[in-house]
Amino acid sequence: MNWRYLIPASFSAMALVVACGTTDSTGEEDDEKGPDLSDQDLTVPRAAGPLEFTEPCRAGKRLTIAAVGDVLLHSPLQKQAYERGFESLWTGVTRIVGQADLTYANFEGPAAAGVNSSGQAVRDPGLVFDNAVYTSYPMFNYNPGLIPALQTLGVDVVSTANNHAMDRRSLGADKTIEAMKEHGLPFTGTRPSTEPDAPRYAITEKNGFKIGWIACSFSTNGIPDPKKQVLMCFTDTAEIERTIADLKTRTDAVIVTPHWGVEYVYTPGKDQKDLAKRFINAGALAVFGGHPHVVQPWEKVTAADGREGFVIYSLGNFVSGQTPTPRRASLVLYLGLTKDGAGKVTINGARYVPLTMRSWTVEPSDKAENSSETRNLVETMFGKWNAMGSNDALTTTPSCR
Repeated sequence: MNWRYLIPASFSAMALVVACGTTDSTGEEDDEKGPDLSDQDLTVPRAAGPLEFTEPCRAGKRLTIAAVGDVLLHSPLQKQAYERGFESLWTGVTRIVGQADLTYANFEGPAAAGVNSSGQAVRDPGLVFDNAVYTSYPMFNYNPGLIPALQTLGVDVVSTANNHAMDRRSLGADKTIEAMKEHGLPFTGTRPSTEPDAPRYAITEKNGFKIGWIACSFSTNGIPDPKKQVLMCFTDTAEIERTIADLKTRTDAVIVTPHWGVEYVYTPGKDQKDLAKRFINAGALAVFGGHPHVVQPWEKVTAADGREGFVIYSLGNFVSGQTPTPRRASLVLYLGLTKDGAGKVTINGARYVPLTMRSWTVEPSDKAENSSETRNLVETMFGKWNAMGSNDALTTTPSCR
């Protein structure tokens, strides 16, 4: 693995380039390799400085939100989880995820018991990767036991709007929603086929903060969605903006979690940037993006009314079976909020802990073996100023100590 530095024309700051192969020595599938994309010589944007907000030390109630990326269980992860428990996929990060007040993840794929890839009800095999009901790429489906396992990890809300949301057709989306409701895990981005007017947002309450969540996707991979169960980022934009405005009057803050962008590319496209700006201007406080399966940069976005918003264009993979180095590098994001006596909520800071997916388990990069490339990649993009060690006490405002 070779690292080299250059100044690309598209960035004013220096950038880091990583070259890596895509061979999976286990022989397992390496999912979603686009025909015109590879992980060779991808340019990693370099952070120009710390990400800071205007009033980090403002007095008031505080809430720390953690966010992780795609929960994308390829066959080796499902096989391990069904044999050893889902916790075996993330044992090493339980503390750093759970120490936040509120945690978000992208639930990428259905959890539809007894539904095959044609969307038909069949006998459920139980906790077995049978490659019929429970499957991997290109059409995922997970045992619903994943849901309470994520709750045990500390996940409080998930997105169900992504390009794999309809991998078990309408019945699978319905079954996934039923499982979420059965376990009491708030979800956003999809609705039951029998409830065309059901909201596709979620509201969570913690530590005196009420947060509205709206998820959307750019696609369902060409699988028909005749009941419009999945909220679409680019075709339902006006509806999303109206929902943001409505939730802003009923919650303390609104967070949008779009599934968007080009896979395996570190730089967000103009369409992502424009849409993020629209969401912030509509009243969202933050945007947590996903889908590229690699991390993409974060930034502060100032709304037309002067509010400071936060955008991370891609959180990368949280757990997946994708083996190239860029796809194994991710982070736990921490976003700190402050609510003053008048009820105004602002962002006080952002921090992160680099993560590495290794041997079908995600670990903090400062504890994982042979993780220097993944750690350097994440720290190059987001800067060491905002980085945390896995044993550090959680604070989003270290300057206020």
